[in-house]
Amino acid sequence: MSEPRNPGWAGETGQFEGLSESDVRGTAYVGTRPLEGRAAGAAPSYPYQLAERDPDAPLFEGPYRERLEKILSRYPDARGALLPVLNMAQEVRGHVSPETMDEVAEILGLAPAAVRGVATFYTMYNRRPVGRYLIQVCTNVSCNLCGADDVAARFLEETGTAPGEVSEDGQFTVIEAECLGACGFPTVVQINNRYFENVEVDAVPGILERLRSDGLTTPQGGATGNGAGGGSNVGARGGSNAGAGAQGTGTSDPPAAEDTRPTPGAGDVERLGDLPAEGA
Repeated sequence: MSEPRNPGWAGETGQFEGLSESDVRGTAYVGTRPLEGRAAGAAPSYPYQLAERDPDAPLFEGPYRERLEKILSRYPDARGALLPVLNMAQEVRGHVSPETMDEVAEILGLAPAAVRGVATFYTMYNRRPVGRYLIQVCTNVSCNLCGADDVAARFLEETGTAPGEVSEDGQFTVIEAECLGACGFPTVVQINNRYFENVEVDAVPGILERLRSDGLTTPQGGATGNGAGGGSNVGARGGSNAGAGAQGTGTSDPPAAEDTRPTPGAGDVERLGDLPAEGA
């Protein structure tokens, strides 16, 4: 019988003892990403689906204007910057409405039809409001063979929604996604910009409870099978006792590993929904 595994953080499923979820995701080490961006080379790669957003917020003002200038400096023409600028618009407002597309077209000097053609081609852009947490369940081949349809159905049942709908409390939207590129850890679920791997049907209520109580903040403490460190239990393939911070079998605390990294400063705290190690 195989040992229970944790939900998988960036592909780590318990084989390295002493690592917490925060260690693997790197959130405490990276800290909060400034809204204006750091180096210009990294500015286009920011997360663009955050829990905190305002559909009526102005675009490209203050720190976002500064990030826009950094993005534009990386491309030979404005058309090349279209995707990261649309990303930033969705980060701010949560979805890309026709009015937002027109604003992007104006700031980049592009035809509105050209912007709409791109924004409507890519499924990563929400063209209508979604819940605070956008839950995308991969139902492609690997995940489908490992029960993804049942996982997606459980998310819909627990949130009381149909695919693409916003739950009554405004917290959740559940949709199916094509391959999320983590085929070795099915079923994969992307929630905003964060991956949860090895998700089984019985894990779904725990994931939703964690989102309701802690959001997507990463537990900073030691990892245990009881979900210590701030996260509710999020079961994984092989055992319901493997929590969001579980390691190894999920039945006992692993020995703590010595941490030789510099201690993060007071400002190095992950903002709710700001997901630095993303893909994790």
